[in-house]
Amino acid sequence: MKLNKIHQDLKELYEGKERLNTILGVEFSHQEEAKIYTKILQIGQWYVAPFSFETYNSYAIKLSPNKKLLESPVCLRSRGDHSLFSNNLANFLPMRQLRMLDTSDFVQYILDDWQLLEELSLPLRQYTNSLDSLEFLKEYLHNDDKLIYLENPSEYYTKVYLDFWNHYYNTQQQKEYVELMNSMIKDKSYLPDFEINDYGVWNTRAYNAIGQRAYTLIDIETEKKENQFWQSFIQPHGFDAVEFDFGFIPYTTSSSFQLDTIISKFIPELGYFSKMKNHPLYPVGQILSKNKSSYTGDAHIEAAKAIDELNDPIMAWDALVSAGYWSGVNFGEPNMNAWKAAIDLSEKTWLDRD
Repeated sequence: MKLNKIHQDLKELYEGKERLNTILGVEFSHQEEAKIYTKILQIGQWYVAPFSFETYNSYAIKLSPNKKLLESPVCLRSRGDHSLFSNNLANFLPMRQLRMLDTSDFVQYILDDWQLLEELSLPLRQYTNSLDSLEFLKEYLHNDDKLIYLENPSEYYTKVYLDFWNHYYNTQQQKEYVELMNSMIKDKSYLPDFEINDYGVWNTRAYNAIGQRAYTLIDIETEKKENQFWQSFIQPHGFDAVEFDFGFIPYTTSSSFQLDTIISKFIPELGYFSKMKNHPLYPVGQILSKNKSSYTGDAHIEAAKAIDELNDPIMAWDALVSAGYWSGVNFGEPNMNAWKAAIDLSEKTWLDRD
């Protein structure tokens, strides 16, 4: 089955190649790929493009109307939600190797099969014009100072994880994200002063973490935390949810569960979010607060239309993603109006760029 162009291209490049799962950690073909992808579409997740599979999970490119596929981040899909895995497809394989380094035995395993790793990764490295993408991994595994960390992953894996991300996503946004998370992880009472920052591919996870931290600080009045709650709420639902006790390493948890705390603040009788009452997404929060489990996503579609008229196509897209998410969570089927609106928005946004 042709899921999308990138999946089809990689499937053809890797046709007949063996030991992909044991060396690369993923397959580009799956005996039930049609069933897996059909299920993804049936629950309304048109906003990702799956391209590789593990036994139970899959990896997908996170779609956005203002980014080309090869420039878009890759997410791990597990139990219906998504968590950020790599900043783009070019860095997917070294990040997949990083995932195996949380067990000390895999260091020698990777080194013993290094030649085969280079051989099997070559088609993807050529496809993404990233022939040198394994060099950092190779140097890391041959560095005696780094081996100290790799021999004790239970204690140092976060250090290794950040070393890889700081290299493969060497941007100002990455530095600011690490600084933010470091501050909140080291000090459980720390809540940053509110400001709108660009954390790049980490935007959703950063604002979800801030929102969760704000909720745990019961000594601070809700009115003084509304901006933090709001920024978490307006992120695309279904991506990079975090729980109260968060760390650097993402794991797939439920946006529906995480948002409970913030949605509860939208109960009309409480009178919160007075500064946001004129925002198109404000009524969505009130609808969700009344009965989250029966929400269809329609209010997000109406909000997206209004947001698009305000010339913010990315926020409009995120609202449509959220519409698709809730329809899938609550009813196991797509919201076709959200899907159609996303296509129209994407076509218009790309046209504007051209």
